[in-house]
Amino acid sequence: MRMPVIVMPTLEFVFKDNRAVNLPATVASVIRHLPAYLRALRRLQALVRELQPDVIVNFFEPLTGIYALTTRQRPPVVAVGHQFMFEHPRYIRAPGLRAQQWGMKWFVRLVGAASTRVALSLYEAPDLPRKSIFVCPPILRRRLFDLQPNPDGKFVLVYLLNHGYANQIIAWHEQNPGTELHCFYDKPGAPAEAQRDATLTFHRLDGEKFLRLMAECKAVVCTAGFESVSEAAYLGKPLFMVPVENHVEQQINALDAVDCGFGITDKSFRLDRMKELPARISNEVFRLWLNKADATLLRAIEHATSAAKRATFADDVGCTQAGKA
Repeated sequence: MRMPVIVMPTLEFVFKDNRAVNLPATVASVIRHLPAYLRALRRLQALVRELQPDVIVNFFEPLTGIYALTTRQRPPVVAVGHQFMFEHPRYIRAPGLRAQQWGMKWFVRLVGAASTRVALSLYEAPDLPRKSIFVCPPILRRRLFDLQPNPDGKFVLVYLLNHGYANQIIAWHEQNPGTELHCFYDKPGAPAEAQRDATLTFHRLDGEKFLRLMAECKAVVCTAGFESVSEAAYLGKPLFMVPVENHVEQQINALDAVDCGFGITDKSFRLDRMKELPARISNEVFRLWLNKADATLLRAIEHATSAAKRATFADDVGCTQAGKA
């Protein structure tokens, strides 16, 4: 059944040169757009009153966290995101970057405020009931599980979160024209496919096409987004990860994936290092872990709704007792 989609503004990063996260500009943008965010928050409150959902699922959207924190009479909220692993003692920590990790930690707490939190993870870890955190496998596109990975891939698949990194890919390619590259990026106005020469092709973002080529490639080069890392790991494709500059979340994603044995990481697209990658990664344990995603997510939703019912019952009992008094 098709459902209506209502778009509202939310907090976003500002990037410098279409590459690095610009933290001062991001903070300034948030302050400048505060009136629009407040209007969106009121709109969200009105929509919930109108639609009366049984539960709200928040895929790591900050205004929904603020809504959950500031609205008493509301449905239970289940917040989903790998970022909630920041609260878990099993999660990897990046050396240095203390200020960024501290800021990320508090931002994560804001997004998941007054919510049942589903922490997506590359590996199993115990739930944290006192923090209302359920550790869950990555939730990936269903199309992925229909693909049969080619063990004899001949080309490298590249995914760039920001098209400003394309020049690094072109520069490396000019020195290594014998390696076939297919690169997906977000460049505005780019054609669906632009073949620079016989071994370098740029593609506009296309989810179906990207997955199809991932199954056929021999290795994946990406900017350490959680979903891209998870999809490549499922298909057994070794990863070369270059986190977006000043993006602490991606830097920790890359370290986490390296710790799992999924690939290597670097600060720039020095693709000569791909020779350090194995032909295929060991992903049997990861695949078994993925099978538990649906059950874990359902358990978290049931926990949230049950807790909401208990709270409503307690409020009703309290009101009854106050009335008798």
